[in-house]
Amino acid sequence: MHTEAILDSIEAAVESQLSVGDGGEAIEEAAAALMAALRPALQQAALRLAEQAAAEVGAQLEGYKVNVVLEEGEPSLLVREDSSSRPVINDDLSARITLRLPDSLKDELESAAGASGDSVNAYVIKALSSRAARRSSRRITETFET
Repeated sequence: MHTEAILDSIEAAVESQLSVGDGGEAIEEAAAALMAALRPALQQAALRLAEQAAAEVGAQLEGYKVNVVLEEGEPSLLVREDSSSRPVINDDLSARITLRLPDSLKDELESAAGASGDSVNAYVIKALSSRAARRSSRRITETFET
């Protein structure tokens, strides 16, 4: 995020408004002092807005956490996979399913599993477990007449 540019534009807008009237040097000095005093509060407000944005985005990205980090004094959103939301696979793998896939999907699964550091079997189990958990945790928001 480029909060410094936003703060500069606020400062320029205030200066522009003050230049409309002929207030003299005292008004210009007062405006400069006001902006110097407001800048830390505006920086804090920008950080709070970034935190709100992170919360909003994080609420929409299931399986991910969104945090605000400062990079060279500027807030930035960091999106990471939420390891606490990963399904736990127990060692009792006794059920078996035969599944026919297109070669292209099999290749994609192998590639994705390799990228995540899992076997294809573990990757598919995690994906199916995650999907089933999301499906079973949906709330019903409709009303029913009896």
